[in-house]
Amino acid sequence: MLSRAQSKLIHALQQRKGRETKGLFLAEGIRVVEELAASPIDLDFALVATSLEDSERGARLKRALAARCTVHETSDHDLNAQSATEQPQGVLVVARVPSADLKTIEPPSRSAVLIVDAVQDPGNLGTLIRIADAFASTAIALLPGTVDPWNAKVVRASAGSTFHLPIVQSGLEPLFEWLGTHEYEVWGTDTNGRDVGSLKAPSRIALVVGNEGAGLRPELNERLTQVVSIPMQGRAESLNVAVAAGILMYQITR
Repeated sequence: MLSRAQSKLIHALQQRKGRETKGLFLAEGIRVVEELAASPIDLDFALVATSLEDSERGARLKRALAARCTVHETSDHDLNAQSATEQPQGVLVVARVPSADLKTIEPPSRSAVLIVDAVQDPGNLGTLIRIADAFASTAIALLPGTVDPWNAKVVRASAGSTFHLPIVQSGLEPLFEWLGTHEYEVWGTDTNGRDVGSLKAPSRIALVVGNEGAGLRPELNERLTQVVSIPMQGRAESLNVAVAAGILMYQITR
């Protein structure tokens, strides 16, 4: 049975303050937890519904979790009551937030870094993390004002990519000091920028994407090496931040 203390912990981890205080996060959903169980991230404990073993995939996941941490069984109803998302799919795991420090990252000779400035929608950030993973980014750096990457909805939206690359939360100065030390060019986005398809990306490049409504903060614009845009022939004025990032990351890493 799940103890009262463990139940209180799960609810505390649904808030950013609780995650930062405890150094733990929640992962829910079969695919995400499969990725988590296969990663080196430390697991604290798991909560699974009795129905999880109704499928071979679910039974296999339960065995994988049992090999790494204590597994508590409960009813689907009780697990749903503990969940931070609408459909936990019969499994919830409490895991330790991995440490990520710019000082420990030594980029390869060809490297891309995705920088996220004050993106506040969990689904958008989760998708941005997935995009960074898909294009083999060295890291994804989150500036102040960005939603917590260990929010359960962000973790779920990343489809497991959260566990595949360093996620660094950084202030502007230390981030740009690291980028300068490693000779990155920094490209930002604006509708008035140069056509990204007309430019050749350098061997080390950092792409900055901004807040869904406000765009990049002024202090960032002053530090950009290049301002780029995605030419659009239709009537839409702009793209969702994650859609735009996917197009740009594809272009600069080709």
